[in-house]
Amino acid sequence: MRTIFLIIVFLLICFAGLSANPISPLFLSEFQFNNYWWFLEISDFYEFGLENLDGCSLASNNCTSYFENGITCNENGVFLVYHTDVQPPFAFNHLGDTITFESPMGMDEISFGIDVNPPYGDQTLARFTYWYGIPPDEDLGSGLAKNSYSTMGSYPFCVNSSGVINGFVYDSMMNPVPSVHLEYNYYTSEEDEIYTDGTGYFSAYLLGRNYNLNIHLDELASLNTTITVEPDSIYFFEFIFENYVHSDDYEISLPAFYYKLSNHPNPFNPSTEISFETTNLHEDARIEIYNSKGQKVTNLPITQSPNHQISVEWDGTNSIGKSCPSGVYLYKLVSGEKELAANKMLLLK
Repeated sequence: MRTIFLIIVFLLICFAGLSANPISPLFLSEFQFNNYWWFLEISDFYEFGLENLDGCSLASNNCTSYFENGITCNENGVFLVYHTDVQPPFAFNHLGDTITFESPMGMDEISFGIDVNPPYGDQTLARFTYWYGIPPDEDLGSGLAKNSYSTMGSYPFCVNSSGVINGFVYDSMMNPVPSVHLEYNYYTSEEDEIYTDGTGYFSAYLLGRNYNLNIHLDELASLNTTITVEPDSIYFFEFIFENYVHSDDYEISLPAFYYKLSNHPNPFNPSTEISFETTNLHEDARIEIYNSKGQKVTNLPITQSPNHQISVEWDGTNSIGKSCPSGVYLYKLVSGEKELAANKMLLLK
């Protein structure tokens, strides 16, 4: 019984050790192909114990091929395999596919065609990791990007080239917006995060692949877009927060009291109806309208209504009848000298 107990304890310890180190094997490092041949770099750089390719296979979405026996790594610990090193001939979709490598040490795969576009010319598809050196105690993942030229045979899991993105972030009135976070779906550390400077300008080096950008200013404004970056290329972007106005001089704030104050339509052009509900208004009740800098645009007098549902129309002009420009406007319900409620509206021309 004691022997059985010790065996069970030993197995539990081994299982716990495996569970605490859930590292996915990484073998596929770089891939290059054209219509006539393909060239693949397989590396055991992170020391999973792959000594040769005996019994290993390569699969696409509609084909499985097996490596010839006797293929070993070079002096850099890299296996360089060609289209002639597998049987039957390996076929895959050059516009996009998933390449899966099976070995006694485990499975590894790369996919292209969605997150990264197919390579062209001398480009290759190269693997990058979120850490370098011996794998840590947890799987931090990897990605695929384009290399401008091949580094096969050396420097596994390394991308040698990148593109540049730069540009500005503006509000709806084309004012530059500082401190905007351009968050994307592949970065390895805080040093890779992108923010606009005091002039609304941003610039960053990104690997050659497709990115989902979430562009946001805290909780005040946000937008999402997708961009494609090619290595050794420069891209200029202008992003606009359509429903946000930034001002260093004046911060629009809403009073706490709410009287169901709203306007319809919103956005609007050229006029909108402002409505609210209340049971107690001063004789000098009015709607005051301000621009994004806090400057009063006009006053709209209010006519009392017995049903307590009141509306007033604003035709998009200021106090002297001149049309106001596009932008975000603040309107306040004021009774005497007391502000009862406030809201925002967007004039779009």
